[in-house]
Amino acid sequence: MDKAKFDVAILVGKYLANNLTDEEQKYLSDWLSSSEKNRTWFERVTSESYQIEKGKATRSINVEKGWKALELKRESRLGGRRRRIYWMRYVAMFVLPLAIAVLLHQVYYSRKDKVEMVQTITSGTSKAILILADGLPVVLEQQQEKTLKESDGTKINVLKEHISYESGVDDKQEKSVYHELVIPRGGEFSLTLSDGTEVYMNADSKLRFPTKFGKGERVVELEGEAYFQVVHNEDAPFIVKTSQMAIKVLGTEFNVSAYAEDSVIRTTLVRGSVKISSEVSGESVVLHPGEQSALNRGDHSMLVSEVDVSYAMAWKEGRLRFKEKPLKEVMKIISRWYDVDVVYEDEEVKDYPFGCNFSRHATIEPLLKVFEATGTIETSIHGRKIWIRKRK
Repeated sequence: MDKAKFDVAILVGKYLANNLTDEEQKYLSDWLSSSEKNRTWFERVTSESYQIEKGKATRSINVEKGWKALELKRESRLGGRRRRIYWMRYVAMFVLPLAIAVLLHQVYYSRKDKVEMVQTITSGTSKAILILADGLPVVLEQQQEKTLKESDGTKINVLKEHISYESGVDDKQEKSVYHELVIPRGGEFSLTLSDGTEVYMNADSKLRFPTKFGKGERVVELEGEAYFQVVHNEDAPFIVKTSQMAIKVLGTEFNVSAYAEDSVIRTTLVRGSVKISSEVSGESVVLHPGEQSALNRGDHSMLVSEVDVSYAMAWKEGRLRFKEKPLKEVMKIISRWYDVDVVYEDEEVKDYPFGCNFSRHATIEPLLKVFEATGTIETSIHGRKIWIRKRK
């Protein structure tokens, strides 16, 4: 290793330790600006992943053994000036890499509270929180099977991945008792309402509903995404209320995506028929199987189009399916399911179109590799953050 490389290596070590003088900072800046190769090398050796790798490698170095080996090699060489030349060669071969590795090791551990270890990010699981009428929360993750009872006599059968409601003997109580099922990021859950309607709920969603339905309309309130299989009852229409919209049905299957942060509320009909009404503009449309309505939260306009309903149902079937969807929309869905945050280093990648058909229950790393295989982006994982940048 020549002196110039040695000097740069030392400066990099001081840079990582945040200990450069103004003069040293200028020298390093000039060296970086002199070639693309220098900048590429610098970015690699100062990255968090490289520091973690070297930190691990340093722990395996046997310093004492290395020095003994160096001593034996030195003593076996000829004397005088020739011995000195060999000695300096071995110093360059062993001591310098060791010193830099130790420096990286020390810098890494001195900053370990700032550097998160890269970890495998697993998919979401069945988990939820049930808020009872009195405000008491019941955590439903990995619950033992049991039965709860409300003040109106309703029985709630709690399973590991599902809860169901059964009306009790006290049917004379006129005041409705409401529960709320809250699904956190990285979760999913399902429930059977007292009328037999099945509801499958996606991550980061809430459903407010009565423990038992009275006469007339059956009304529930949704924020987030859910798939409904509504039990038919001509005398009691089933109504799903979301922000700015109401969905009225008799008996049908449909998916609703109504996340507060999304600019559009989408309702996709699988079978039966539903009437979608805007509570702001008063506009309403009737959907037929294979159709999807899109209500714009901004201008309150409503569009209806024919779609492949399998894409809307994919999450319920354990799949992540997208077709020519902007990356920012894809990652919004992924962030909810894997409970991660996304950081874009280049704003333009947000609008790159992506498609995939991937298992919803796999870890996130293979999915990101699929995206990288397009040759348009690069990704990295730091803790529970996904960093995305344009491929250089």
